Amino acid sequence: MADLSPKQKKRIAQFLRLLSSKGGERRNAYTALERFMQSESITWSDIGNELELEKRNADSEGKYTEIELQQFGQERLAEGVEKGIKIGVAQAQTSARSNGHMTLPEPVQMAEYCYQRPNQLKDDAQRKFIDETYTRLLRGTNLYRGPLGYLASIYIKLGGKI
Repeated sequence: MADLSPKQKKRIAQFLRLLSSKGGERRNAYTALERFMQSESITWSDIGNELELEKRNADSEGKYTEIELQQFGQERLAEGVEKGIKIGVAQAQTSARSNGHMTLPEPVQMAEYCYQRPNQLKDDAQRKFIDETYTRLLRGTNLYRGPLGYLASIYIKLGGKI
């Protein structure tokens, strides 16, 4: 599916308005529209999809479905894990006492460190994550790999020791 640019949308709208003309002008507009679509690799399905997307966006008024919110959360978590790993590896490699391996404290210690610094956290979502994670760890619950990586990335960004 082609992702139509604002310029392409504007040009298509101009052609569509010309289709309301009579006779030869209508045929010329249709021919010009077809040429434009071919040159831009746009299909009629792309135009239909774009119209449906615009309608959906207008209907939702900025609201997200439950699935979209879950996907957004998973993407943010994955980004945090990747950033945490990169930061940890970089710090471990530059540390004079490091042998190339990084050693993190226990998860409960990292969570406590972050929990004690709420004003240094990026936003309310991070504060909520740290609050919930710290509480779960105090109860003895183990973290899955994703949340553990995200916790490590926050811990390292706040200046926690490796």
